[in-house]
Amino acid sequence: MTTIAAVGLMTSSCAQAGSTTDMSKTEIEELVRAYIMENPEIIRDAFIKLQEKEVAQEQELNRESIAAAKDALENDPRDMSVGPDDAKVTIVEFFDYNCGFCKRATPWVQNAVEKYGDDVRIVFKELPILDDRTKTSRLAARSALAAGRQGKYAEMHYALMDSKRLTGESIRETAKEIGLDMRKYEADLADASIDKHINDTLQLANRLPALTGTPFFIVGDEYVSGADTDRLERLVDAALGS
Repeated sequence: MTTIAAVGLMTSSCAQAGSTTDMSKTEIEELVRAYIMENPEIIRDAFIKLQEKEVAQEQELNRESIAAAKDALENDPRDMSVGPDDAKVTIVEFFDYNCGFCKRATPWVQNAVEKYGDDVRIVFKELPILDDRTKTSRLAARSALAAGRQGKYAEMHYALMDSKRLTGESIRETAKEIGLDMRKYEADLADASIDKHINDTLQLANRLPALTGTPFFIVGDEYVSGADTDRLERLVDAALGS
């Protein structure tokens, strides 16, 4: 029974019982209570409607927060990216190198570069939110950005994502394996501006209510929380008109 129908029946019941102006507050409450007890689905319908309203409001708030941060999300010159600046679609990814779901989504990111070509640009946002537990997430993020200064961000990024267990020593070995100038790497690793970049990204993430974990992708004003690559692909295809 719909809520509208319920209102009609309650009105009819009140009319049969007499004018509501002649009834006490207690009598009205008892009448309403009796009706709800006879038609409990009213509560279910109202609860569903409330949930739908809250979800819609939350989604709108998230879209507004993404729109407000669009420039910082897509155009921070410190961020590493692949694809042309004038690509039809920009994908922003927040990630942590120790995040299992981030590792699971990485093959999709790699394939997207080949599948979509110059139609897509991917912006990488270092978000080492697991560092308190892992003690290596921030070091991995700093190392990737340091590698980027030598033009080898992608190599470092994917190597770190492929690693099953990151340690300080394994991260340094990876830097060697991809052919970094280790003296420059160590100097860049100690550069305070890299830490500031990461801190700014953490602050940016705090401006997005929907961002509660990694990976977190943004496509236009829509977002994907987690490694839901099917939804991510649908969003990209829709944005490209595919």
